[in-house]
Amino acid sequence: MHRFTCIFILFSPLVLCCLALSQPPSEPETHPKVMLLHSYHESNPWDISVEEGIRDALADEYYIPDKNITLKSFYMDTKRRTSREWKEDAGKMAREAIDRLQPAVVIALDDNCQEYVVRPMGKAGWAFVFAGVNRDPEEYGIISNRENPGGNITGALERERFPESLAFLKRLVPEVKRLALISDASPTGAPVVQRIKALAPAHGVEVIASLETDDFTAWKAFVTRVQNRADALAVVVYHTLRDDSGAHVPAEEVLAWTTAHSRLPDMGFWPWAVSQGLLCSDAISGYDQGYYVGTITSYILGGQSPGDFPVAAPRTGQPCINKARADELGLTVPAHLTKTARLFPAMTARATFSSPPN
Repeated sequence: MHRFTCIFILFSPLVLCCLALSQPPSEPETHPKVMLLHSYHESNPWDISVEEGIRDALADEYYIPDKNITLKSFYMDTKRRTSREWKEDAGKMAREAIDRLQPAVVIALDDNCQEYVVRPMGKAGWAFVFAGVNRDPEEYGIISNRENPGGNITGALERERFPESLAFLKRLVPEVKRLALISDASPTGAPVVQRIKALAPAHGVEVIASLETDDFTAWKAFVTRVQNRADALAVVVYHTLRDDSGAHVPAEEVLAWTTAHSRLPDMGFWPWAVSQGLLCSDAISGYDQGYYVGTITSYILGGQSPGDFPVAAPRTGQPCINKARADELGLTVPAHLTKTARLFPAMTARATFSSPPN
């Protein structure tokens, strides 16, 4: 049960009048409304990059927030608060927010939105455009045909660039043959792990060990165990781990511990993972995901049906290297890669951690 504290303050008629005069003017009814429904939280780097792409796409189609469009955000915060009870409560609050706003389009970001909002509301007539979906959308029952969705739902799939990221890693460490694979146990991580395992043999590597866990102690034991067995470590997502007391462990702390205690070259699949300390990635672009669905949203606002647009998976990659991690591992970054890749110079602070194993 959630407890809310209400504070009542008595105002004089004069104060009430002043407050009323200070309120912003009501939004013109002619402005279309769009809700940005986030599975995660406001400071999450993925959400920030996707929203930037959405806003730029809308602006390029002459939809300017607060001028001729109303854009509202709702954050379900399911990456830091991971219990089923919280997700159900957050989904209920999101559905109620949609009912209150009455938006022309709901842009629903990432998998938990699909499970707890789009699935139960999909047949109610709302126009939904999803992005950042790692599972197959058919599993949620929100579409049945990707090429011709029909109806009121379409969107963009988020697909990790494993073959491209592996090829990029091999440009830094050509001898990689044995891969260890680790992820948290979130809805984001599970399908990525499955796809990597299926693709690895065709790309010349063997997944010699893998782990999906929300237990930070188990995570640390796995990283330690594979040091002498693997040639490289693939880190998927690391945002839902908890310590032995059940407290959420910040993602930056998980990755800082991992890179401080591992001598394996490591790769991720998003730019923020490299910025936080992993060696490299040919990364998924959250901005491109956002720009794609923002463009579709503008067409829907112009009168087209969501079902007219096929479900797509934007494939533009963003090569990234963490130069500090390369230096730490004793790797030389070829000069031509420094000209084409995005370089991150810093590592996550490690003041609380011991030195990596020898």
